[in-house]
Amino acid sequence: HVPPKFKYNSEVINVVPVNTLAETDKLKQQQSQSKHYVIIGAGKTGMDAIVHLIQHEHVNPDNILWIVPNEAWITARENIGSFAEFLHECTELQRKNDLLANNNGRGNIESEDFFQRGFLEWEKKGKVYRFDEDILPTKFKDATLSKNELALIKNVKRVVRNGRVESIDDKGTIHFAGGTTMPLPWSSSSTTGTTFVHCSAGAFNYSKQTTKPPPIFSPHRISVQDVYGTPGFCFVGSIIGKLESLGTKFTDAEKNAMCAAPTPNPSSSPLGPSGGDIGVISSGHGYVQRLCNLNRWLQVPEIRNWLVGHRLFNLRNYNAEDIDALVDETWNVLEGYGIVGKREGI
Repeated sequence: HVPPKFKYNSEVINVVPVNTLAETDKLKQQQSQSKHYVIIGAGKTGMDAIVHLIQHEHVNPDNILWIVPNEAWITARENIGSFAEFLHECTELQRKNDLLANNNGRGNIESEDFFQRGFLEWEKKGKVYRFDEDILPTKFKDATLSKNELALIKNVKRVVRNGRVESIDDKGTIHFAGGTTMPLPWSSSSTTGTTFVHCSAGAFNYSKQTTKPPPIFSPHRISVQDVYGTPGFCFVGSIIGKLESLGTKFTDAEKNAMCAAPTPNPSSSPLGPSGGDIGVISSGHGYVQRLCNLNRWLQVPEIRNWLVGHRLFNLRNYNAEDIDALVDETWNVLEGYGIVGKREGI
């Protein structure tokens, strides 16, 4: 359990970690006192808390207040895509946009429009959702919902978008980092009848990391890191294991060159690198790192053959030639903008 960053008096204000909602005995005791719930946090944890309360505990959506510091794009469970397909979509849209603008392929790629165009197109294709069509999300952390789950959450009409919670006073008034405040909205509101559910912690341990991590491969040691992102944490372990299984074919330095991973960087987000900012395309962007890693893996016959059809690989439905084409088309656009160098031949 990661303690909340916001301040409150624990003798007056009932703040619980989200896992308490699944602890039957505690929940029954809590529900005998609580009539209202305040969900603090709009990531996957906060979404799941709302679904659980409505679907399993039969809480009236009108009795739920949801604090949404930032709006995020949501991955559609029915139609999950991969980073490679998304990056390809973004580069194709950029290329077409440049042709329409008649600027000879040299439009502004280093803006948030590059990724946002991709998300908007994927929304049309049913690959991502958002809660409010009038609000353009600024975050993406691959939180995944089905249409039914999305519909359940949309039943919650008390949604507050005032930024992050800084404190909760003894009367239950919520104080936000920007200086605004909000009393509990229910006419019968009282702190004894309200449970605040803490869903505002960073999702990953590296959100607290401030120093450069060790190499993935070093003598007698493997430090597993995010070399392919989501969806694919299990795949990350398998690709690192595959590289290690090749024995002396590659040195540690050569294997590390095939496994670029995000490094800590200054961030304005209280959650650090796991804050989910969409950001702009660059040579150091996580999606570009993953593309470069995938390109390097495709150069190694043992890995190339192993990747095709691998059940943990999110391009498992592609044959080798189609993976090559996806990477090549994406690479060509990024190379034209100087984001990547010339691609090594297959």
